[in-house]
Amino acid sequence: MSETSPGKLILAMQNPDLYDHPVDGFQVIETHISQVILTGDYAYKIKKPMDFGFLNFSTLDRRKHFCEEELRLNRRLAEKLYLEVVPITGTPEAPILDGEGEAFEYAIKMRQFGQDQLFDRLQEQGELAPELLTDLARQVAAFHDQLPAVPDEKPLGTPEAVFAAMQENFDQIRPMI
Repeated sequence: MSETSPGKLILAMQNPDLYDHPVDGFQVIETHISQVILTGDYAYKIKKPMDFGFLNFSTLDRRKHFCEEELRLNRRLAEKLYLEVVPITGTPEAPILDGEGEAFEYAIKMRQFGQDQLFDRLQEQGELAPELLTDLARQVAAFHDQLPAVPDEKPLGTPEAVFAAMQENFDQIRPMI
């Protein structure tokens, strides 16, 4: 996202004329690292230009790389959901999705699912069946079982590595408190 105008881009992307598909209105969901624009059948996730140390989206090249990585990694379990990385050309005030010219931002285009299918919403409605959670746990366990193990000489997951990441978070947040 343009480091000077992320709000302008998100606002400008709430224009149905930008899309090559029907739009059923707009909803923007913001997380600490992304903004997701819901359009009806499709959602577009744009990574914020942030650097948390453990997660660095501070440059356009990094955001493009991590969009491509998210697509590659998440397609392993949700192939029908994660569709493509879309370059955004034009300007933040007049963006063009998948247009000609140099991209100033990238978005992950995903198939949108109903917000009523989120687990927190299902739980609120009393519809989060234990069988659904058991099935999900089995899928995640089977997925992890087929992945190669991290070699013993790698420090990932050790108490020292986990503590170092937490300490880095505190060090970065401290000046903002």
